[in-house]
Amino acid sequence: MSPRRPGHTPVTADAGSARLALIASSDDFLLEQALDGAVLQAREALGGAEVERLADTATPEDVAIELRSPSLFVAARVLVVGEVRQWLETTAPPGALGGSEAGGDEDLVSPLVAVLSEGVPEGMALVMGAWCGRQPKGRLVEAVAAAGLYRWVPLPERPKPWEAVALSQEQRQVLSGLLAREAGATRFEKGAERLLLERLGFEPRRLVQEARKLASAAGTEGVVDEALVRRLVLPKERSLEVVRDGVLGRDPRPLLELIAAAAEGVSVSDWQGRPMAPDRFAGALYGQVANLLGQMLYLRRVADAVGLDRELSPARTAGDGWYRQVFSARLGPALAEQLAADEPHPLLDRKGKAPSRWNLGELFRGAAAFSDDELVAALAAAGEVELALRGDLGLEALTVWIARSLSPPPSRVDSQA
Repeated sequence: MSPRRPGHTPVTADAGSARLALIASSDDFLLEQALDGAVLQAREALGGAEVERLADTATPEDVAIELRSPSLFVAARVLVVGEVRQWLETTAPPGALGGSEAGGDEDLVSPLVAVLSEGVPEGMALVMGAWCGRQPKGRLVEAVAAAGLYRWVPLPERPKPWEAVALSQEQRQVLSGLLAREAGATRFEKGAERLLLERLGFEPRRLVQEARKLASAAGTEGVVDEALVRRLVLPKERSLEVVRDGVLGRDPRPLLELIAAAAEGVSVSDWQGRPMAPDRFAGALYGQVANLLGQMLYLRRVADAVGLDRELSPARTAGDGWYRQVFSARLGPALAEQLAADEPHPLLDRKGKAPSRWNLGELFRGAAAFSDDELVAALAAAGEVELALRGDLGLEALTVWIARSLSPPPSRVDSQA
């Protein structure tokens, strides 16, 4: 082909990495946002180059030819291929067209890898995106990582209702960036941002929608606090969010109110604030309560094994300074050491991760409100409740079990104080 028309294309200092990018994500919305950012950086690296989006039917060989074919009409181009999953060693995510087939054909990507190994031609940039079920591998990934920017943006996994939320630093940065962009001049307080990310970080689109709503509701002050988030986005009433606090605080009332609402046909929301199907509610509530009771009993046994049984007293765990002055400084390290030696144990999450020091402290304080005998009795009765949930009187059995298990005794003499 004829050479490109003469003209100098300004290039930024980091143009080498900005002119070649492969963005992969397990979420289509996060991919869209990250891909737009990579295209913008590529344009800036080439001084505002024209963007050319190639057809979905383009092959790696087609892209290689385009990279080696200068344009007669523009001095610089940013080539964008929105979906290259089939060029990578990965799988399709749930809901994607094409099912869960694996991609990645070494021969297929060879022409493009050969071009990239020589460096992206002057005045050109290539940005590729891939919506994947798992982090991709393969020759194309290696070629991009060696000469440009390869980025994997995973969607945080949904935790079980009783599990602590675990967001990586990179995931928090990505989600915080979404919030900041939608908020504009509105400022999210740290507690409000944390609550939103932990509850809605698994649904980026909804996170953005709620951020817009909160920014509008912030009014002239322009500040979103935790109270506003709870009032407008995550109402606690009729939500499984109250279960953990109710069990650890030995207060059955919030749980009994949930059951009463469900019995009347009122919608109950799950831990992320989404309405639950009526046939799922009772089982989810039962499982969460039984799991917490079992964890507290286990933690009491661990405390006894390391000589901390006297610390399991409501009187000793009371006060705002207990966690920082007592648990974090003395009890937590001893328990964590014993738990590490006992792995695997019931306090590990589904990924095998131990609870954070803060969550362990909450569980310890909750366990102090019960005796071993009370927890054993509650767990012994759980089997009958599970059977009852399969029949017509499941909610009634669940109500009685929770009331008996969580209601404090009429007068409790704390002999350990």
